[in-house]
Amino acid sequence: QDQWTTLLSVDEARQEILKAFSPVETATIQIYQALQRVLAEEISAPFDFPRFDNSSVDGFALHINQKSGDSDLRFPIVGDIPAGSAEKLRLKPGQAARIMTGAALPAGADRVVPVEDTDFPYRDPSALLPEFVTLLRMPAKGANVRPRGQDVTSGTPILQPKRRLSPQDIGLLAMMGKLHVLVHRQPRVAIFSSGDELVPLGRRLPKDRIYDSNSPMLQALVEECGCLPLNLGIARDQPEDIRTLFERAVKKKADLILTTAGVSVGVFDYVRKILEKEGQLKIWRVNMRPGKPLTFGYYHSAPVISLPGNPVSAFVGFQVFVRPVLTKLMGMESDRRPIVRARLDTSIQSDGRETYLRGIVRKQ
Repeated sequence: QDQWTTLLSVDEARQEILKAFSPVETATIQIYQALQRVLAEEISAPFDFPRFDNSSVDGFALHINQKSGDSDLRFPIVGDIPAGSAEKLRLKPGQAARIMTGAALPAGADRVVPVEDTDFPYRDPSALLPEFVTLLRMPAKGANVRPRGQDVTSGTPILQPKRRLSPQDIGLLAMMGKLHVLVHRQPRVAIFSSGDELVPLGRRLPKDRIYDSNSPMLQALVEECGCLPLNLGIARDQPEDIRTLFERAVKKKADLILTTAGVSVGVFDYVRKILEKEGQLKIWRVNMRPGKPLTFGYYHSAPVISLPGNPVSAFVGFQVFVRPVLTKLMGMESDRRPIVRARLDTSIQSDGRETYLRGIVRKQ
């Protein structure tokens, strides 16, 4: 046991664990199921967007007569252009056409005046058009026009691999007509707690027992990361019970087995012993507080991270070690949380371990 007397630093342990993992394989799925999935391909714009010059307001498209310039504010109306209209219309100098938001700008038009800046301030398409419209003010050239390719031009890369897809990204893909995308599949994470003192939620709680809070918490954390949790329940403090859940995790093809408790130095801490006997123990205990009895190894060939049984220690261990692993499995480069400098209200002392303290952060 001499090899376990020296405690690894947090960084050493994290790097050792991360070396054992690679991104999971990819799959092509529809964008309706792609939220929070990690992109595995570069997406380029298949066409300009907008695809055509269009109006950004309800109003009148104008072709200014260069001879009269901006002095002539009265225009004959020669057409009506709703959004989606395929009608080909060309304005001659000094002419106007009613146009709806998003409708293609007619040939010859060089600006759009909003309806509220005219003597015909009606947005209802059923309103009968007069023969002429008078402007209350003249818009500048190009006003209220979204030109073709304003947002993105054809062939421009718009989304890169290793990006977690957001609702905005899904909308952008839909705008580009992209129904299917290549993403990394969701890593499968098998979860179980161990301990005779644990009672599942929904059961009667004896006086000498506690409810299992780690499994629900870890399941939520795994889901928050965008992975697929496989909650296997509670293992009693019996080697065969723990071994059974390990075997079940292997059969479910878990990419990671995540356990809590059973990894310290107690008489009934069997998880570590099983890994040493039927797999490989790579890390046991890290120079940190809380969360010192962290274990990393393999059950047969399945990677296992075992966190302490204390809920706070389990939470900290997940954030420090498990989240980076899941990020790598998903195909992302990193998912670092923001670091904020703060002034302490209370003095603290270090015992030499990397320490994670609970606190309340207040903005001044």
